[in-house]
Amino acid sequence: MLDALRRGAKTWVAKILLGLLVLSFAIWGVADVVRWGGTPTVAEVGETEITVAEFQRAYDRQLRDLSRQFGQAVDRDFAESIGLPQQVLGRLLSEATLTAAARDAGLGVSDEVLAREIAADPALRPPGSDTFDRGYFARLLRENGLTEEMYIAERRLQSLREQLVDGIVGGMQPPEAYVAVFDRYRTEQRDVRYVVLPLSAAGPAPVPTDSDLEAWYADRKGEFQAPEYRELAVLAVTPEAIADPSSVSAEDVRREYEQGRASFTSPERRRVRQVLFPTSEEAAEASARIKGGASLDDVIAERGLTPADVELGLVAEGDIIDPAIAEVAFSLEPGEVSDPVDARFGSAIVQVVEVEPEVVRPFEEVREEVARSLATRRAEDLVYDTHDEIEDARAGGASLAEIADRFSLPLVTVITDARGQSPEGEVVSGRFPQSGEVLQAAFEAEVGEENDPVRSGLGYVWYEVKDIIPAADRPLAEVRDQVVAAWTAEKTDEALAARAEEMAGALRSGGDIEALAAEIGEAVRTAEDLTRAGQPADFGPEGLEAVFAGPAGHVAAVSGNGRTQVVLQVTDVAVPAFFPEAAESQQVAAQLESQLGDSLLGLYIDRSRDALGSSIDEQALRTATGSTIR
Repeated sequence: MLDALRRGAKTWVAKILLGLLVLSFAIWGVADVVRWGGTPTVAEVGETEITVAEFQRAYDRQLRDLSRQFGQAVDRDFAESIGLPQQVLGRLLSEATLTAAARDAGLGVSDEVLAREIAADPALRPPGSDTFDRGYFARLLRENGLTEEMYIAERRLQSLREQLVDGIVGGMQPPEAYVAVFDRYRTEQRDVRYVVLPLSAAGPAPVPTDSDLEAWYADRKGEFQAPEYRELAVLAVTPEAIADPSSVSAEDVRREYEQGRASFTSPERRRVRQVLFPTSEEAAEASARIKGGASLDDVIAERGLTPADVELGLVAEGDIIDPAIAEVAFSLEPGEVSDPVDARFGSAIVQVVEVEPEVVRPFEEVREEVARSLATRRAEDLVYDTHDEIEDARAGGASLAEIADRFSLPLVTVITDARGQSPEGEVVSGRFPQSGEVLQAAFEAEVGEENDPVRSGLGYVWYEVKDIIPAADRPLAEVRDQVVAAWTAEKTDEALAARAEEMAGALRSGGDIEALAAEIGEAVRTAEDLTRAGQPADFGPEGLEAVFAGPAGHVAAVSGNGRTQVVLQVTDVAVPAFFPEAAESQQVAAQLESQLGDSLLGLYIDRSRDALGSSIDEQALRTATGSTIR
């Protein structure tokens, strides 16, 4: 029976729903899963405690996960605002409930079985090894500050929880009729005929009066506001920014040039033609004819080839795949035709049409470029020292302008909106590195606030918000053209939707879709075998939902792609036969099994927790999170 119950460790429930403590060193580290005795408790379920230390380990681990997802550190205040403490506590309470229930049920696992499970755990083996190494296991425990007894105790609790879970939901299968309903929903197919109404079907564009515009604009001023602008000071410290080419000696520049000479060299390239022959005899015969006065073009024409069949283009020697062809091609004179070549894909004759000599950019031409590149590489080591000095200066109250003067660094000052445009419409975001990330952070900061720098490759970008210019309403006269265009578009769309609904009403009353389409000069289109997961060409999710909203004959008017309307009529409904053994049906059954198991196990945990009794120490919880939980 224990073997059957232990299979719960492999079920989706144990792995996905519960978030049971993962005991694999490779993922969390063993130290994260051990409860330390004698410490204050955050909560209790029955006689099972959740200690402050245990909660802090789980909470800190979740913070690290969020930080990796966001690409930046997530502080505890933000974590509290999204309810992370409650989420972590809820998971730990579920685990504690299962532990208490498993103990009350008298579940257990023998030392022998537990030893076999530990020995079979690949996370506890040396990298690349297929066998358990006790010495490696002991070293892992020491590195994580654990004893073997601590680890085995928690592993035993894990096994108890998994046994209980498998006993509750293991082997659950949804009824076949239940699967069939969902399978029908997934596989049902429909055919439709429809008409796409373009904007022209709405009739002449309306012309607004002054009173129309004034009333319409009064309700929509926010859509035409001048955006919020912010004055920013931005200081970038990157290898490129602090590099000093003048500090590089002439000898070092010359040495760098000679060592990297290949990067300043454009290799010789040749325009090559290659004619392949199935056999060496045919190649030899063609070569003899060319030597007798025929041209390669004559041979190409006789073989029915086109220029595209024989042209390799203007290529360097290394660009030619076949080494034998490359060697011959780069030994010929311009216009010369080779003897037959034993090529990779048969015999070939090669001709060089044009030669483009190797070009080496002279030292004088690239001296400044080389000096800057060398100085930039050397500056990489200075970035981190400069970062620390700037942070010290900021801690002392220095502004970015003062720091820029002190370190002789360029300070960029811009007035910009969140998109990186100035009030005059100039794109200013390209004036400093990592502009997108800097702008996003700057529009969340306050004036005078000290902000963390943004990483930019091997460098850093600091920013200060100097001033905030709030968003402001614009007078109608200033945006009249935009308002007229928006008003006209809205009224045209409304007229088009009304026309589509009028056509749909006529179709519902027995009208002919062909005649209705002819009235607006459009053709009737068809879409066949549509499913709920389909992607029709002329309408999106709203239209697809309408297709399945009624029986055969159902009519609807919906928005189409772009500024169009669609009038559609369902012409046929088909439901494919249900085969429980089909792969797709098995997938549906597996999903339903997961959902049913989640629901059942959730109910079990709630009822068990109520029966066992539980309590939460709010003060201990606040201590564990390091912030106030409301």
